Amino acid sequence: MAYGLSLTQQMKLFKDYVTKSFHKAPNSDTLASISNQLSNIHYPILVAIDGRDSTFEDNEAEALLKKPQYFFMLLTPAKQDDPSDILLAQETCEKNALQIQAKMIKDSRDYSNGLTGLLISTFTIASIGPIGDNLYGVIMGFRLEHGIEYKVIAEYWNEETPNP
Repeated sequence: MAYGLSLTQQMKLFKDYVTKSFHKAPNSDTLASISNQLSNIHYPILVAIDGRDSTFEDNEAEALLKKPQYFFMLLTPAKQDDPSDILLAQETCEKNALQIQAKMIKDSRDYSNGLTGLLISTFTIASIGPIGDNLYGVIMGFRLEHGIEYKVIAEYWNEETPNP
């Protein structure tokens, strides 16, 4: 979430509304719920969707990897009855999403800005809208990879810990 906030503070797309352009939502929110939260917004925004949904992978080296899914929605206002305005909004957001993607890859490779474990091959970008009051743009998904320790902790179990 902090990474998304820093993006809104650094990108020209959000410069006129820096303090209002960042929004966050949990994975459990539906698109309709997010849309309701974004009513009466008429400027570009970035919505960071927290990655509580994860996949897991055994790397066959006595390690289990957790791969949480995250999303950034980049949205900008467009006239609902003007297809060319909608396409322009989506194109603008896509170009900015590609810049975010480039920065994320660089930050992950440089181990900077707290971004580690980025799985570059997991990026997706799809058009989205209308959200809120005629916001259109793109949703960009990506996964991070973190090793997890599989240690059975007694306090979570009713009886003696199985195979401590």
